[in-house]
Amino acid sequence: MKTDSKMLVDYTTLQKLMGGLADGFLMTDLSGKITFMNKAAEELFEYKYVPGTDVIVTDVVRLENVETREKIISPIICAMRTNKNQGLSKNIGFVRSDGAVFLSATCSPMTDVEGKVIGCTAIFRDVTRMRMLERKVETNHYYMRSVFEAAKIGICTLNIRGELTDINEPALETLSQDYSDVIGKQFGDAINCINSMPFGCGKSERCKFCVIRNNIDAAVLDDSFTVDFVVAVQTKWLEEPIWLQMFLMQVWDGTKKQIILTLLNISKRKQKEHELVEARRNAEVASNTKTQFLANMSHEIRTPINGMSGMIDLTLRTPLNDDQRENLIAAKQCSEDLLRIINDILDYAKLENGKMKLENIDIDFHELLNRVCNLHSQMAENKGLYFNRPNIDETPKFVRGDPLRIRQILHNLLTNALKFTIEGGITLGVDTFNGQDQQYLEFFVEDTGIGMSMEEQVKLFRPFSQVDGSTTRRFGGTGLGLMIVKELVTSMGGEISVSSRENKGSRFTFIIPLILAQKADVEMKNQAVFMRSYGVAQKEEFEDDFLKDDLNEVSKEDDISDLLKYCQAKLAE
Repeated sequence: MKTDSKMLVDYTTLQKLMGGLADGFLMTDLSGKITFMNKAAEELFEYKYVPGTDVIVTDVVRLENVETREKIISPIICAMRTNKNQGLSKNIGFVRSDGAVFLSATCSPMTDVEGKVIGCTAIFRDVTRMRMLERKVETNHYYMRSVFEAAKIGICTLNIRGELTDINEPALETLSQDYSDVIGKQFGDAINCINSMPFGCGKSERCKFCVIRNNIDAAVLDDSFTVDFVVAVQTKWLEEPIWLQMFLMQVWDGTKKQIILTLLNISKRKQKEHELVEARRNAEVASNTKTQFLANMSHEIRTPINGMSGMIDLTLRTPLNDDQRENLIAAKQCSEDLLRIINDILDYAKLENGKMKLENIDIDFHELLNRVCNLHSQMAENKGLYFNRPNIDETPKFVRGDPLRIRQILHNLLTNALKFTIEGGITLGVDTFNGQDQQYLEFFVEDTGIGMSMEEQVKLFRPFSQVDGSTTRRFGGTGLGLMIVKELVTSMGGEISVSSRENKGSRFTFIIPLILAQKADVEMKNQAVFMRSYGVAQKEEFEDDFLKDDLNEVSKEDDISDLLKYCQAKLAE
């Protein structure tokens, strides 16, 4: 087909005008034949147009819905039929050799001077990249919305005016509200907070004390403000307040700031905490009552025991036949055993209530060890056992500590060793060693007694506990001694351990911090009492916080005034 010179001039002119456009441009006549295509259109539709060629536009521009692959009517044809501008809806394009192409288009009918349609012009733009970005945003939005709705905690979004713009289902359940009732409202108004009535959230007198309101206002003013807080909310529809743990932060959506408010209903947890506090308080009251009862009863029991023991001592000083003396010595032993049990119970009550006070005085450590060894070596000898003393020359002469409690620890361990040893003997050892930042005194008490299995060792250092019932029946005791020892060692900043094998003996080791001294202070509150072990009377000094009270009680009885004088004379020794 030949093209006249006028058409060539017109084509050349169009090429000059439209050839440089970045968007694809083409023209058709009324029959839909292409009369012009610029370079961008040729590249877009992968078609080389030759002027004068008869080619229908629908053969070059094959438009379809890229998502469904459904063919569509050409907007160029529609524009000429309706004499109106036509565009493309979303997801319209075509599939090219390198993949799907999404297009936007503006198709405008051409008319002559009489207004009669003679053709169409169309501008096509490749919007594939923009559409991919939109789809990514849509996917991200869908994903975030799914996360928003699937979250187990309540999430609200607020704008810079503090108004709710979105809220998920867990938050609606927590606040007992409907979506339509909260959107666009201030938080207090949305939940019908009683503090915001009747003037509205942030306007009532009590709102200035509202933690939620103040934090939202702070976030509105400060772009970097975040906070985590717990608050009790009282609403119009609920009789009891609900406890909310809330977190407030801020995000930016383009140029707009959004305030994110998360909320978690912790009312049940708060109720549990309250119940636990109440249960603990009741348990402490019960424990204190029990301990006070133990202490009071122990005091009441000690008074007659002391009186009985003193009366036995007085009677033993009178002429007696052998049977009478043996019976009184047995009674004396029983009274002292009972008094020792009462003392253990009193010490346990003090330790449990935290009323066991430790002294911190300078003591003659060698004298303390000699006094302990003298007592227990005689007891071991009377039982036919050997007693190995420590080499005190290798220990410091003066140290600082509580002499009474150190002796009490050693007495309890050595008494246990003697109790459970039938043959062989006892060894008491003392040494010093340097820790990382502290010097320590290390003591050990080793015996050749009945020993213990690993299972039995686990039961040690527990109150009212011995390794088994047969031990209690055979050897007696309250089971408090080792517990008291452990608590005393711990109170001094030390540690205690045990190693033992059945029928191979036991070794108790404890350490306490070593603080050197220059001389010995006078030990306070030392009173003399008589102790009888294994039928031999021995004298040992120890602290008795209640002896004076006991003597005052005894002095009220006229018929034992001689006992009072005797005990007071012994105290003066």
